[in-house]
Amino acid sequence: MKAFFKTLFGDARNIAGVATVVAVAAALTGTGHAAWAVVAMPAACLAAVAWSAFQ
Repeated sequence: MKAFFKTLFGDARNIAGVATVVAVAAALTGTGHAAWAVVAMPAACLAAVAWSAFQ
C-alpha cells in the first residue's frame, strides 16, 4: 500500500515540481500570456524532472 501512495502522490520534490508547473501556467495565463505558457510549461516540467532526479 505504501508503494501505491508513493506512486499516486509522489514525494515532496514531486509535489513541489507539479506545484511550480501549475504556478507557471497560472501566472502566465492570468497575466494574459497564455501563448507563452505553452512554451514555458514544458521547460518548467523538464526543470522539475531534472531537479527531482538529481536529489
